[in-house]
Amino acid sequence: MVADNGGAPCVSNGLLSLAICKPMIRKMAEIGSLIFGFGGKSYEQRLIYIASVTDKLRGDYYSQPKYSKRHDCIYREANGEAQIRSDARYHSSGDQLKHDVGSTFERADVLLSKDFRYLGKQGTADYKNNFPKINELINSLKRGHRVNLSPEVHSELIKLKTLIWKNYPHNFRGEPSDSDFTKICNKQSGSCKIHAPLRIHH
Repeated sequence: MVADNGGAPCVSNGLLSLAICKPMIRKMAEIGSLIFGFGGKSYEQRLIYIASVTDKLRGDYYSQPKYSKRHDCIYREANGEAQIRSDARYHSSGDQLKHDVGSTFERADVLLSKDFRYLGKQGTADYKNNFPKINELINSLKRGHRVNLSPEVHSELIKLKTLIWKNYPHNFRGEPSDSDFTKICNKQSGSCKIHAPLRIHH
């Protein structure tokens, strides 16, 4: 993650959503997938969040009233096309529209989780001491790099998730690392894919 300012993911009212940035993760992940968010070098590679996907929507995220006040619900439909809302907190210039959702919401996959731990600035890189394979993986990722995870890495990620679930209450919500809403989170940073329902957000 190159931006952790409350936009991607957005956490409020017991719900974590990933609606903007990271379009490939939003497209590929399904209900049951695990999303791990690790900070980039500017965040000292801290663990920022883990979320189990409990629902997946497309363009209707932006048309349903129950989501309209969420800070990442920054687009609206107008004559069949996506437009940036005038009160958008993130990507307010509108220049990320095609990357985020597509001109007609064709890329508007939105991941929702009611089973997450969002550590934000309270997250640490302590996992590196106990999970050497994860540490090795994070250090080896390059921008735009996608790899299949080894069984050893997969096993450590599941153990890390179990540890975080034990140490933090259900749907724990920390504070975002940044207060700068203008930071763009869509730089092509590394992510990993494996055959099991697991995705890495880095």
